[in-house]
This record gives sequence, structure tokens and C-alpha cells, in this order.
Amino acid sequence: MSSQFDGGSIEAQIQRIARPYRLNAIGDAIKQADEAEDLHWKLMFRYMYASEATFHDDPPKAMPMAAEFAQIFEQHPDALGPDGKEAYVMIMQLAIDPIVFLPQIPLEQWEQMMEQFWQLIKRYHIGHRIYWWQKCRFTIYLDLEKAFAYYQKFWKTGRDVLSDCRACEHSYGVQMHLLMGDREGAERCAKPIKSKHLWFCNDTPHKMLVAYIEDAMDRGDLSTALPYARQLKRIGHRDRGDLTYMGAVLRCFAYDDKATALDLIEEGLPWTVGLWDQKMLYDFYKGVWTVLHQIGKERETLQIHIPKKLSIYREDDTYEVAALEAWFYQQLEDVAGRFDLRNGTDYFAKDLEKAVTVLA
Repeated sequence: MSSQFDGGSIEAQIQRIARPYRLNAIGDAIKQADEAEDLHWKLMFRYMYASEATFHDDPPKAMPMAAEFAQIFEQHPDALGPDGKEAYVMIMQLAIDPIVFLPQIPLEQWEQMMEQFWQLIKRYHIGHRIYWWQKCRFTIYLDLEKAFAYYQKFWKTGRDVLSDCRACEHSYGVQMHLLMGDREGAERCAKPIKSKHLWFCNDTPHKMLVAYIEDAMDRGDLSTALPYARQLKRIGHRDRGDLTYMGAVLRCFAYDDKATALDLIEEGLPWTVGLWDQKMLYDFYKGVWTVLHQIGKERETLQIHIPKKLSIYREDDTYEVAALEAWFYQQLEDVAGRFDLRNGTDYFAKDLEKAVTVLA
């Protein structure tokens, strides 16, 4: 092991780096740990990378890191001490988490990974509750009744060290009850979040707010959605991981505050370039399309800065609104079609239809 390598010092330096650049810094730290042959930091920096990608960047980037972590950990199970098993199960969850939003990965591969995850849970006797939520969140797009049954199993299973924060879990409840058309049940789940009786993590109350916005907008209830959208706008556009939140806000602001909506579009579009997570892309583009559709009713051209790497880019930043709207709708149709083909359902086709027809 190199006497020059100090993983703790490198970790402290990484924490001082701004979010857009932190993931690359962790990648550099992984290379240094590998060169130093420091098993502890080889694992820790891979875990850091997976966590950073999941919560602040592009979640599928966690997948190769988890695979490398697993290979090292299986050969050196004591490298992280007594808490290593928790890190191992957690990073494997982070590897499974994005598959639902990667239509290029077959359903059978997800099922195989879930079985491997279940065997890991049984080996270490932790993670049962999060397993049932993983089953639920994918099955939403396959069979909603079955997904709700998995949600009920999740809710009845005891918490452990790998469980999500309580606010996130209550947000899942809000989402599931709203999907089932049970707004009273959603309010019961939301009550401790709205009253601020629960500790908030990085993604709460954001998850709850998105669930309420999407439900209200899909029913054409703008007056209910707008207060939630204004709250989410204040807290939900920090980094690339917030694109879904921004898309929900855009769906509302298209009818209420187009100037702010255009600012949000310019802020978020660079984050979509090269994005692996197709659900985040879909969510954001759905909001962008809604804004453009409403603007198109008022004018024919628009000044907006679009990244060069998007094929619709024009050097003069001047666009025909109809052409922009058509381009984003084509992207939405493509993503929705790939999801539904993989899932064997029409969930995304129906979701897109609601965005097009509600409040048209």
C-alpha cells in the first residue's frame, strides 16, 4: 500500500467540491485508491460514487460501481469492518433502483437481479422492507393492483438500518394512495410530512409534492396543483437529480408563470444531455412540452438557449415554437414507446395522453 495515499483527506476534499463536479472527483479518488491498493477506500469511494449518482446526478451511473464493489467485497468481506454488510446490501439496492427507469434493460434481467438481491437480504438478515418497495415501484408500471399489494407488504414489514427515512416512506404512501384514487389515504400518509413532524432528507417533502402535482394535473385540477408547485419550485431545482421535480413544476407553471417556466427550462436542459435515466428525461420533457404548447397559443417564435448537443439546437437561439413543441413531443413519444415495449403495458402511452388532453 502506498504511504502517500490518505483516503480520509481525499474524502474531506471531495466534500468541499461543488455538486456538478463532485462525481468526477470521486471517480478520480477511486483511481487513486485502486493504485494504492487500499481495499477500504476502494470500496468506500465506490459507495460514495453510487450514492452521489443516485441522489444528486444520474442514478444509473451507480450500477457499474455496485458491480465493482460486489466483486471486491466478495473477495474481501472484512475490508469495511462489521458494517460492511450494510454497505454491500445498500449499494446493491442502488444498482437495482434505476432499472425501472432504463427501458433498454429487459424485465427478465430486473427479475434476476431482484432474486440475487433477495438472496443477499437473506444472507445478512437486513433489507426486507426495502425489498418490497423495490418490488412495488417497478410493478406500478405493470399492474397497479399488484403494486399496491407489494406496497402493503412493504408497510407491514419492520424497519431496519437499510430502511429509507420515514418521510420518504410516507411519501411513497402518498404516491400509492393517489395512484389508487384514494385521496383520503394519501392525506393520512401526508399528515406527518405536512405538519413537519418527520425529519426531512434530501428528497422530502419533494416526493410528496410531485405525487400531489401529478395527480392533480392529470385530473385537470390546476388550482390544487399550483400551491404544491410553488412550494416545490422553491426547493426542487438544486442539481441534475431534481429533473423530475422540475418537470412537475413546469406542468403547472405553463398555465400560471411562463417566464419562470422558461428560466427553469434553460436551467434544466443542460442536465438532460447524456442522461441515462429515461424516466427523469421523460418527466422533464413532459413539463417542457406543456410549456411550449401553451406558449404556442400566444406567439410563433421564441428566444431560448438550448444546448448544442441537442439536435434541435440553433446558433441564434431563435426558434419556431411549433417546431420546438414537435421536437420535444417526438422525444416523449420515443421514450414512452420504449418503456411500454419493455414493460408490455400502455402505462406511458396513457400518461402522455393525459398530459396532452388535460387542460389543453
